[in-house]
Amino acid sequence: MNNGTNKSPGGFGKFMDRISWFDERLAEFAGWIVIVMMVTISYDVAMRYIFGMPTTWSFEINRYMLILVVFFGGAWALPAGGHVAVDIFTEYMETRKKAILEILTSIMALAYMSMFFMESTVFAWDAWEGGVRSTEYLAWPLWPMRTFLVIGSLCLSLEFLFRVVRNVAILTGTAQSKSQGGV
Repeated sequence: MNNGTNKSPGGFGKFMDRISWFDERLAEFAGWIVIVMMVTISYDVAMRYIFGMPTTWSFEINRYMLILVVFFGGAWALPAGGHVAVDIFTEYMETRKKAILEILTSIMALAYMSMFFMESTVFAWDAWEGGVRSTEYLAWPLWPMRTFLVIGSLCLSLEFLFRVVRNVAILTGTAQSKSQGGV
């Protein structure tokens, strides 16, 4: 969600904008994958119930595509407001208190996502090095699917970092106003 929302002092805004642009492209790609999933599931249903010949590959492929959709869309969904949030307490909070709360929760989420990124990197690398393959019908190598976790967790980690930067800018008074295309 790039609409100029990532402006920050020190020129970090351009980097934030580029990452947000990349997140948007990943989310668009994930949207197209949802369409592919719909077609392959429909094909499987038709083959199963109309012709009595279910596919052997549809479930496995769709499971991998679902992983891609979740992890490639997650980073875009955060600044777009698509993640689950309990805003019953924060809805009427003053801007400064809300910024402090967002900084704290974003730091916790960033810590978790950083650990997830490191572990998923090891997980994907082990699959690459060990030649790990799925145990199902297609017996595909698993490193590409595990790489979806790495890419998605890195992008989501960066979006949590950007949320911290934007809220620190609000607290320090260095954020640009919304009318100027800033935070």
